[in-house]
Amino acid sequence: MDIRCPICGEPWDIDEIHYEVEHQNPGKPWYEWPSNKYNQSIYDKYFQPMTAEFRKKGCEVFGCSHNEVTKGKNAAKLSGMLFDVLGDDVDGIASELDDAEFLGLI
Repeated sequence: MDIRCPICGEPWDIDEIHYEVEHQNPGKPWYEWPSNKYNQSIYDKYFQPMTAEFRKKGCEVFGCSHNEVTKGKNAAKLSGMLFDVLGDDVDGIASELDDAEFLGLI
């Protein structure tokens, strides 16, 4: 599912936030050493700030520039509102945006 840039409304696969977290933290500190066991609570300490940064900067977090044609249009406005309401629940935001697209709202 996609999330939308809250500034220009461009669609981004929800996994892009995860990819950016891994890109900025190549050592993957959420895998406990020496067992190499995944720890969700540690990962959340990296994922939540990245989500908050996407909420503020949008596409720029991924090294892209905003689409000037779609900037400030319905998709961007709805995405911004959903981030305000749902916070860091990116799965919920993606689901609501998917429904909005299905209904022709964006």
